[in-house]
Amino acid sequence: MKGIIGILLVMSCIVDFGENYLNNIWHVTLYQNNTLYSAFETEIPAGTYTSAVQNIFWDTNDVKYRFIGNCTAHFSTEISTETLPISSPRILLIFHGIDTFATIKINDQEIGKTSNMFTRYSFDIEDYLMNNESNKNLLNVTIDSAVKVAESAYNNQSKNYIVYPKCVPDAYNGECHVNHIRKMQASFSWDWGPAIPSSGIWRDVEIIPINDVYIMDYTLDVYQVNNKDWKVNVTVLLELAPNSPSNPISSTLQVALKNSKTTINKSKNFIFNNGDKRRIISITLDVPERAVLRWWPNGFGEQHLYKLTINMDTEQTHIEKIKRIGFRTVELVQEPLENGLSFYFRINGVPIFAKGSNVIPIHIAPEKSTNYIYLKNLLWSAKEAHMNMLRVWGGGVYESEDFYDIADALGIMIWQDFMFACAMYPTTSDFLDSVREEVVQNVWRLKSHTSVVLWAGNNENEAALYGNWYGTGKDQIYRDDYIKLYVNVIKPEVERLDRTRPFVVSSPSNGQWANDNGWIGTDPYSSLYGDIHYYNYINDGWNINNYPRPRFSSEYGVQSLPSIHTFESVAKIPIEDLSKDSKFIKHRQHLPDGNMLMEMMIKKNFNIPTSSNSYRDFENYIYLSQINQAQSVKVQTESYRQARSSFNDIGEGFTMGALYWQLNDVWQAPTWSSIDIDGRWKILHNYAKNFFAPIIISPRLLPTNDLTIFIISDELTPRLNCTVQINVHKIYMENNPKFVTQFYRNISVPANAAHELTTIKLNDIIEIDTCGDSFNEAKKKCIVELILEDSSGEIIAPPNYVYPTSPKNMNLPSDCNVIASVGYAHGNNTSGGYRIDLESSCTLLFVWLDLPGYVVGRFSDNGFHILNGSKTIHFDNSPFDINIQAFTRKLNIITLGDIYSTTQRSPVICIDCLD
Repeated sequence: MKGIIGILLVMSCIVDFGENYLNNIWHVTLYQNNTLYSAFETEIPAGTYTSAVQNIFWDTNDVKYRFIGNCTAHFSTEISTETLPISSPRILLIFHGIDTFATIKINDQEIGKTSNMFTRYSFDIEDYLMNNESNKNLLNVTIDSAVKVAESAYNNQSKNYIVYPKCVPDAYNGECHVNHIRKMQASFSWDWGPAIPSSGIWRDVEIIPINDVYIMDYTLDVYQVNNKDWKVNVTVLLELAPNSPSNPISSTLQVALKNSKTTINKSKNFIFNNGDKRRIISITLDVPERAVLRWWPNGFGEQHLYKLTINMDTEQTHIEKIKRIGFRTVELVQEPLENGLSFYFRINGVPIFAKGSNVIPIHIAPEKSTNYIYLKNLLWSAKEAHMNMLRVWGGGVYESEDFYDIADALGIMIWQDFMFACAMYPTTSDFLDSVREEVVQNVWRLKSHTSVVLWAGNNENEAALYGNWYGTGKDQIYRDDYIKLYVNVIKPEVERLDRTRPFVVSSPSNGQWANDNGWIGTDPYSSLYGDIHYYNYINDGWNINNYPRPRFSSEYGVQSLPSIHTFESVAKIPIEDLSKDSKFIKHRQHLPDGNMLMEMMIKKNFNIPTSSNSYRDFENYIYLSQINQAQSVKVQTESYRQARSSFNDIGEGFTMGALYWQLNDVWQAPTWSSIDIDGRWKILHNYAKNFFAPIIISPRLLPTNDLTIFIISDELTPRLNCTVQINVHKIYMENNPKFVTQFYRNISVPANAAHELTTIKLNDIIEIDTCGDSFNEAKKKCIVELILEDSSGEIIAPPNYVYPTSPKNMNLPSDCNVIASVGYAHGNNTSGGYRIDLESSCTLLFVWLDLPGYVVGRFSDNGFHILNGSKTIHFDNSPFDINIQAFTRKLNIITLGDIYSTTQRSPVICIDCLD
């Protein structure tokens, strides 16, 4: 029990009813074709896969135990009437989330069914409970196979016409027809995850006695009036006990907002006497502008949140709800430009360049998606990388309250998709009714969160129609269905419920232009309108000239492999037998031809080393895949940031958002993530700290060898008297010689803009007599470093680099003498983390620091270069769980030169060994 039910003993006393959760012990049986497969006990939330299989990610368990998805699951528990006042006039049984097709019975009497994973179901059960000698009532929940229900729905629909796709690609190892049911779409597999078509009770179960009123739900609208004072509209959904003119229910609703100095409150009396079981009531609080400070996205100010208390009082009952809310305005600005429309977010009147990523489901088994520590680490990692927006992608779930609460606190704006992705969808009346209720409940829940700034109807479904992904061609029925679902059902419901946030029908789309021109754009990937998704699997990802100049890029990315330590926890074969071509890795790759594409992309910039040590070769391949991913996404992101303040000849540009694909993982596999399933940062996430920094200095090298240098700032005040320094480093000699070729002094860094500083010839920077006998030779032997300093000489942007040629063409040093001296960062204790002082006898590129077995800690930088012979890195681990001796012993260092070295000289890693 998470709460205690108050028992009404005296009619005049006030009872504060807590929640009575039925989460403790449930008995579960799984039947395959009417034959018992498994029986076990579990606590709720629970699902069939995670309860029946010890490790769903081990080896090929996603396929080995696929039959579980075809099983019927029976969940049962007892409702005790010893503490439950069954004399209450109404008793509600509430399922906050059932996955998905359930028949619910009490004492063998059916009380209802469920068919939508994303909605809450409540049932009146007072007539089904018995006050017997045992004080026990049996609650049974029978959940049918979603795989079978989806197949049946597809077959029934196909009698009229097929709703595509017929199935997922073979490479997914997945199940078919998930688009016919309201269940996590990714649970039948995706190109980054396994098929785990689970059944279960994935959110809490409550039983609520109602003697007069109960707050089933509440929602908030926070908005500004005439750009001045604020309104907080509180809307409450009440469940009522029987009432009539002769038996009225009198109640008082009070809301109170507490700031640092005072409390603003308001109350309103209500009488319920017309027999309704359910009522919606509201009250509006007036908040003066001066009484609160505004909530700002990460990087633009503080995230001020205020305690709002909602109290509902009757003669018998006191109910209190508490929410932390912020005050901010949000606009999606789509204004006419010379060609097309703008597309950007304006928060509190300030244009915001959206920097961030896409979130796939927190866990492929939804009942496991509420791990608070994991959620906090994930979103804190986003904040550390200077992200201010995450897109909750439309093939997963509407995430937990904790997810959005953390986003509120950290200043992470949320682009919220509705859960429709990469498919056509049916439009039967039952399906649309289910969707309508799904929209209502989830908008009610999520619009109370300050972090949510946009609703989007679907992921890539307009693009699927436009691109004829599934053979729909120009068949009008699919276009009609698209409009029925997203335009005629979802859009009006969202706009009716939430007038404080914008709504877009699809992502990608032409935004307002599509709305004004029949909803389905002629090209949803147009760079002149709305947002785009752009993936490059063919051209060199390091070439900045290969990328478009859209208004907003809400998806882009490159695959990589996770750490070999991440694979070690799930690989059945000996880890030393793993390779990029092993059956296990091929099984984990769900992108069709994904391994071939990854290798092809890597080879554009690296030679892939081979040796007699397959373990080392695989480690090196993982390392190269992560460098390629990090640098490719870095270059694409910087291309977008460079384009924020300018247009090209055809009007492309004024880019105001970059959300790469994807932030997180759901299993150990080659994917697009920057953080793997164990929480380890890949090189990409370390690079994101730099390419999303508030101020960056960024190069654009053209095929003509023209080098343009941009300074981009998100800061709201300009920087004056800054200096740009261009250093050229030789990469093949010891002692790391460098020479400075250019200074640009008295530079102004404009506020909230991209500034094109200068264009120079690369061959004018690389002095041929120093780097080589010819320009082609010089490109192989030197690297260009860009530094931006403020008027005091402090570096205010991460160093950036120009690679005159591909690293595979460079004369990389090998057999360098590297020393890593480890000491305490502060004082003589572990509380401040560790300091690693690195010294090298030669240039080191793409230095990767690895700590096997420890994923909580953070290196202050990783995947970096050492160009001047030394660098200091800090390691922070909170809570700290590794002493300095173990840290030094476990620390591993790899560089680009190392993987091509035949002698494999190990760095010296020691404690306080440098003077």
